[in-house]
Amino acid sequence: MVMADPRRAGVLGERLLARAERDRDPAGVAMSLRILGLAARELQDPALAAARLRRSIAVAGRARLPELAALSRMSLALVLNDLGRPNAALAEIGRALSVLDGLPLARARMQHGILLRRLGRDEQALAAYTSALAAFRRHDDRLWQARALTNRGVLQTYRGAFAQARADLGRAEQLYRELALPAAAAQAQHNLGFVAASSGDIVTALTWYDKADEHFRRSGSRPAEALIDRAELLLAARLLPEAHQTAQEAVEIAAAARLGTLLPQARLLQAQAALAAGDGAGAREAARLARRAFTRQERGRWAVHAEYLQVRAAPKRRTARLRVLADALDVAGWPEQALEARLYAAESGDPGALADLAGVVPGHGPARLRIRACHAQALSRLHHGDLAGARRALRHGLRLLDQYRAALGATELRVLSSAEGGDLAALGVRLALSQRSARQVLAWAERWRAATLRLPPSTPADDPDLVRELAQLRRVTAELAGDSLDAIRRARPLQRQRALEDAIRRRTWRTGPATSPVDAPGSVDEITAGLGERALVELVEQDGRLLAVVVAGGRVRLSPLVDAAALGPEIAALRFAMRRLVLRYGSPASLAAAEAAARHGLRQLDDWLLRPVAALTGDRELVVVPTGALQALPWAAMPSCGGRPVAVAPSATAWARGTANRRTDLDERFVLVAAARPDHAIGEVQALAALAPGAQQLTGPQATVAATLAAIDGARRVHLAAHGEFRADNPLFSHLDLADGPLTVHDLTTLRRAPDLVVLSACDTGLSAVHPGDELMGLTAALLGAGARTLVASTGPVDDEATRELMLGLHQRLRAGHDPAAALAAAQAAAPVERWATAYSFSCFGSGAA
Repeated sequence: MVMADPRRAGVLGERLLARAERDRDPAGVAMSLRILGLAARELQDPALAAARLRRSIAVAGRARLPELAALSRMSLALVLNDLGRPNAALAEIGRALSVLDGLPLARARMQHGILLRRLGRDEQALAAYTSALAAFRRHDDRLWQARALTNRGVLQTYRGAFAQARADLGRAEQLYRELALPAAAAQAQHNLGFVAASSGDIVTALTWYDKADEHFRRSGSRPAEALIDRAELLLAARLLPEAHQTAQEAVEIAAAARLGTLLPQARLLQAQAALAAGDGAGAREAARLARRAFTRQERGRWAVHAEYLQVRAAPKRRTARLRVLADALDVAGWPEQALEARLYAAESGDPGALADLAGVVPGHGPARLRIRACHAQALSRLHHGDLAGARRALRHGLRLLDQYRAALGATELRVLSSAEGGDLAALGVRLALSQRSARQVLAWAERWRAATLRLPPSTPADDPDLVRELAQLRRVTAELAGDSLDAIRRARPLQRQRALEDAIRRRTWRTGPATSPVDAPGSVDEITAGLGERALVELVEQDGRLLAVVVAGGRVRLSPLVDAAALGPEIAALRFAMRRLVLRYGSPASLAAAEAAARHGLRQLDDWLLRPVAALTGDRELVVVPTGALQALPWAAMPSCGGRPVAVAPSATAWARGTANRRTDLDERFVLVAAARPDHAIGEVQALAALAPGAQQLTGPQATVAATLAAIDGARRVHLAAHGEFRADNPLFSHLDLADGPLTVHDLTTLRRAPDLVVLSACDTGLSAVHPGDELMGLTAALLGAGARTLVASTGPVDDEATRELMLGLHQRLRAGHDPAAALAAAQAAAPVERWATAYSFSCFGSGAA
């Protein structure tokens, strides 16, 4: 009962204790106190547990009941270990082992194995578990069989014996279910997640962790150890804010319960999350506290990990110390951290540190470890003058990254995982630049850039719970959009909205991988051939400098541009000025100043980005592949563009393949969708319907999310007029407001046949969050990733009337046979001068074809 319902066990234990004290039964008193101690441990109050168990030992000792005293000592040993007193724990279990025999002795040996494992004595722990398990099977003790299998399964995970770990833990879960112990079964499920996480299978790990977490949340008690494991997985998945929050929660629970063993482990995860997020000071302090506790507890294996994090987070690189720590981490069984330490030391260029990489080979293990091993191998070969070998290692690492990404079904996880290849791609570009090879620079840039779009879309899961949660989110969002709620009454719907968004994200992380093969990046010849008479300008940032790779007339050339740091303030000033012009904030004089500022900003950015390559591009149509914050620029408004068609693409590969591959699985329907708001939307769609009488229309209350998704799935061309919002805090909840609530990025991922051309007549719909590898998250990336070839969307606010006129001009030219990029350029050129800011807020994303 202590395992099944520790609170009820505690109540019954108090009754038994009262009866035993009344009857002057010392055996009953000792056993009742042990029950109460075990219940307190399950309820994460180790201090109370220790006090009750010590009292049990004292009562049994006075009554000369050595076996009862030994049983309580066995339990006390685990509690002392929880409190971070491993030597005292070993002393207590030693006293118990000297007294017990038979089945109780086997139980004590298993507990001894737990203590040995915590101290890093894995071989001795494995022998203890295996010996105890044989005894439990002889005695048909199924509960203790399950416990031994659980502990051995976790140990096998640390040893890398994942198949044996899964077998042990799967059998333990089965036994716990047969014994009607749901809490213990949930812990076994969590441990199965730990096996998956350790082997690099993030999706399976998340699935198991969430199953276990459902029970933990219902019971009102989330174990600190489970939170530590989850934080480690979230960190591996690059979900950094979530990892930091989970690690912080584990620290708070472990500190409140005085779980001395788990608290420094939670702090270690806290340090890792802070370091990954760039918070060096926070990482150093958390690692310092963890190291101090590990040292006091004589847990040297963990202390060396904590010291490594301290050194990594230091303001100055300590190459010599990192090299020493790398060897110590290897010995202590931290292979990933050992490799990280060697790579970080080698970045200084120190010959000794580079020589340390000589023995690193990709080998086996989780994909992230093998990818980093490829980077180490490339640096080592480069150090020895083997350029061809270095390039082979880099290409192998990026192929591994493609496979790793493909195993993640969720768009968010795929995008974030691209950070694992940043060092590989940067070194490839650096090698190409050292040889002054423009073709190689383009090839290396394309191997990493927007690689998620090369992956086959994951098959949308028919998940009724996800459908239900998205519908609930629409209702809550619609409620919040109403004007009747005051600040106090909005608090609960806002809380519900956040909870639903969190649940939806967690559910989508468990999306299974696609079964189709991964597309290789486009070759330079493929990209060049696809351009025809167009010119490509692909922007690459390398070592703080921006450079352009220009492909035009069959030639590939490089052009150095500007320091990347200069761009941020100018882009921010331009966006601010254009926003004021569109929204008409301020007096006539201030609007005139905004006009001048916007024009100046466009000229300055043009001087930095396009004018230096004007002689190479001539007056050809442009395909621009931006990087970083340049994704949000109004490229067509640049003076050098001069009204010519401009397609803005996430990568040259995506552009070339989108241009070459016109979908054959679409019908020729033209779908027009207008929400009731903004006021001009329905009128805009009705005017467009007059140009295309056969178009399918959904307007006002008809334009629900479900109806819209059903209508646009498989259509050739789609136009949506609605309010739009880009969620910088949570880009996958960027949305269009329809009749029954938001049409989000998550909804768009359910499309099975995305349209060829989508026009989003709304504010901010072309904005995206940009992650390493120029991976995008937002409405644009969702539609292109689902298979749309071209998207017309805005990178800022837009004026309703000006948008309506621009859209009419765009669709008139599309019906006349113009490609979308050419049609948009012509419609922008024809816009009234006073409405230029709205007209040029729209860009043509993707291939520019339909």
